[in-house]
Amino acid sequence: MARVCIVCQKETKGGYKVEDDLVINTIRKIKQGLKIAKNNELVVMEECLEEHKKKRERYEKNLAIHVVIGGILFVIFTILPLLSGKFSIQGLLMGLVFAVLFIGLSVFYHWPRAQLEPQKKEKEGTEKKAKKKGK
Repeated sequence: MARVCIVCQKETKGGYKVEDDLVINTIRKIKQGLKIAKNNELVVMEECLEEHKKKRERYEKNLAIHVVIGGILFVIFTILPLLSGKFSIQGLLMGLVFAVLFIGLSVFYHWPRAQLEPQKKEKEGTEKKAKKKGK
């Protein structure tokens, strides 16, 4: 399995490991189903760390905005009809559906989180532990 930088798409030996989350696991399953999966290990190279942090910040900001707007949509479809004196299950469901769909749009801005420790140091630590156990 090759290690590929998620920012610049180059193969590397070290770097910061990218955490597998729901979006990455879903993409992997779809690619495996289509038989086009490369099964690369995703990392962030030291040189690309600043760009990665900027993209991650932008994703978190967009996610927060989508959650706020989704909440507003939910309120519009559920609370406003209550203020007029009518309770509607359809309004409640519509508000919930629109809120979830709008929050789901943040997937288009998704940028995964990277672990703070470099991958090469993690491997060196495991090798040292294996040697100690062997003694």
